[in-house]
Amino acid sequence: MLEIGKRGGVGERDVWEAADTLLLKGFRPTVERIRAQIGRGSPNTVGPHLDSWFKALGSRIQDPSAFCASSEAPDAVSQAARTFWEAALTAAREACTDELTQDREALAQEAAGIEKERADLAGQRIRLADAAQTQQTLIDTLKTQVEDARASLSAAATERVALMASHERQIAQLHAERATLEDRLGAADEKLVAMQNELSAVKSGCDRDIKEALLRFDQARSEARVAQNALAELRQHASAQDAALASLTKQLAAAEAGRKTAIQANVSLENAVAAEKAEALEVKSKVQILETELRQAEEVQATLQAALDAERSRASELALLLANSQGEIVQALRSLEQSKKGSPAGLDPRGRTTKRKRGIPMR
Repeated sequence: MLEIGKRGGVGERDVWEAADTLLLKGFRPTVERIRAQIGRGSPNTVGPHLDSWFKALGSRIQDPSAFCASSEAPDAVSQAARTFWEAALTAAREACTDELTQDREALAQEAAGIEKERADLAGQRIRLADAAQTQQTLIDTLKTQVEDARASLSAAATERVALMASHERQIAQLHAERATLEDRLGAADEKLVAMQNELSAVKSGCDRDIKEALLRFDQARSEARVAQNALAELRQHASAQDAALASLTKQLAAAEAGRKTAIQANVSLENAVAAEKAEALEVKSKVQILETELRQAEEVQATLQAALDAERSRASELALLLANSQGEIVQALRSLEQSKKGSPAGLDPRGRTTKRKRGIPMR
């Protein structure tokens, strides 16, 4: 009994009937032709049924009645079917023989190709083994290089972190130094302002002391004119008075020089302030220079004060001497007038200092 395919499937009977139909049409039954004839079925299902059909084909050919119609058919139909079936069998045998020959030749060619491919695959396998060995060696080398590169990168990263930390410390130190320098510059500016004020006060004090000294000298000279008659007895002291007056003139010249030094120190101080704002790096040295000039100005002031004190004492002595030595005072005044003519242009005939234009207004 032929198996009938389940619902939706392909059975042995379906495959046999399709194979008989293809054989009667003169085609060699194959899996693809049977699937096309039936319209469904997988190669795994059709293949075994087709093999069983080929196994039974010989016995069926020897028994022509196996392909006959049922006994109920008329004799004429049975005879026609038998004739048709025998013709189909003959054609099928010839077709099968030709196809088998072609299949044998194709299989021989395929076997030769497979053998060649097998040899090629063996050579390729050897080449692949060599290439794999080379690749493995290269991979080992690359792994070593990668490990070395990783170690180098780790060392470089560590060095970079240390360098960044060092840079950050240097930057913090620079910020601290900058803040310190700014504080020093602010203190220097304040100190310079204080020094300017102090120098202005010193200059004002010097001018005031010089004016007072000149006023007292004028008063002494007026008293000397009044006491000209009393100075006749002091002729023997003329030389000493000449020396005293010459010393006084030198002291006044020194006072004028100190005043000029103070003015120059003030000019230098203002120039130093302007230069300090443009060149912050030289502020310390300029401040030291200004401090030195300030000390010099203070020394000049002290010298001037000492000279003024000496002048006051000498003026008192001179007043006493002028009261007794009119003739010697007249000679001394003539010598003083001559010494004033040879003195610096900064003194006028009355002994007062003239204000020169020096870029900084006199106070």
